[in-house]
Order: sequence, then structure tokens, then C-alpha cells
Amino acid sequence: MKINDNYLKEQLKHVYWLNGGCCAGKTTMTKKFVEELGFQTLEDNVMKYRPFTNPVEYPALQYPHPGLDWNKWFNKPNHEHVQWLFQLVEEMMDFFVTDLLKMPTDKPIIIDLGIMPERILPFIPKERMICLYTSDEEIERLYFFREDHKMILDVINLTSNPAATIENGNKNMVRFSHDLRNACVRNGIKTLERTPNLSVKEQFRIVREHFGL
Repeated sequence: MKINDNYLKEQLKHVYWLNGGCCAGKTTMTKKFVEELGFQTLEDNVMKYRPFTNPVEYPALQYPHPGLDWNKWFNKPNHEHVQWLFQLVEEMMDFFVTDLLKMPTDKPIIIDLGIMPERILPFIPKERMICLYTSDEEIERLYFFREDHKMILDVINLTSNPAATIENGNKNMVRFSHDLRNACVRNGIKTLERTPNLSVKEQFRIVREHFGL
């Protein structure tokens, strides 16, 4: 099912989008919008959508699953893993947009989801999108050691060489972040780098200013 982009643009004109790679502050900014400005949000819960998918139409949403060879899964070539990440989000959008349309329209919505901007620009204009990113070093320092990624790290620790697996995984996430940022730049979307010197308060101010809030 394809929903008309002009209809989506009208129905989702209260939606603001935090795009970009990992460890860039998207989750933190989402919490600020919800707690301080009363925004709604919608989590990208892949497990919620998986029961309604099949391997033919939604191959990316079938993974990862408990029966995988975790050594092979985490240590596959970087381009293959990044391709899966982008395909996963693409497939999820079929369900995600439907959930967005069901949300109340009396309060604005903030979305934290890294996706190629071409996929959402037809209905989320660049004025309501911003690309957050951080350095390769920050991704490598933080990604697998975040509290919300503990389950991933637990599985990685079961592989034959966890240190090498983390190193390869970091390369995946760095490439994912680069590809997203480059795509946003190509499309004229504002980018903002999170650095150790950029406070949460200042990042929030800049994002709000860009959104005209």
C-alpha cells in the first residue's frame, strides 16, 4: 500500500524529524522536546512490526533473530551491514507512517529516526528536519556501551573475538553515519555536529531555533 505523499504532507505537518547517525544526541533531544515542550514521540519498535512481515516482502525486518550465527552476523562486510540498516528502516516505514497517522494531531510530534532523507522529504520538508551527527571517535567510544545497547553487547560478548567484533561493528555505524550525513548535505538539510564541548542545552536551543520553535 502506498499513501499519497501530498496527503501525508498535510496530515503530518505537525511532525518534526531528527535524522542522522548514532551517538549524535537524537534520543536526548527527543526527551527534551517531550519533557520541556510537551511533544509526542513514536519509537521505532521493529519487534512490533515483525509479526506482520514475511521474508519475501520484508527480508530486512526478519533479522536479526535468535537463530543467527552471531559471529557471521556481526562480522559481515561493512557495506552489507549498512545496506541492511537502511533497508530495515525502509521496510519499517510502511508500518511507521501508519502509526504516525493514528496519533493525535493536537500536539506536535518529534521523531528520532535515521533514514535516507529522500525517503521522507516528499512529506517532511527540510525545514522540519535536521541531521545530527558526531565524530567517528565518539561513535567508537559510545555506541556499544550505551545502556540501551546492553543487549547487543551481551550477544557480542558471546562471539569468538568480542574486541574484533566491536571494531567491525563500529566501522558499520561510522559508515552509516557518514552516508546519512552526506545524503542530508546533498539535499540541503541543516546538519549539526555534537561535540564534547556542545552542551545539551545549547544543542537543544539550536535545534529549536532551526525548527522555529
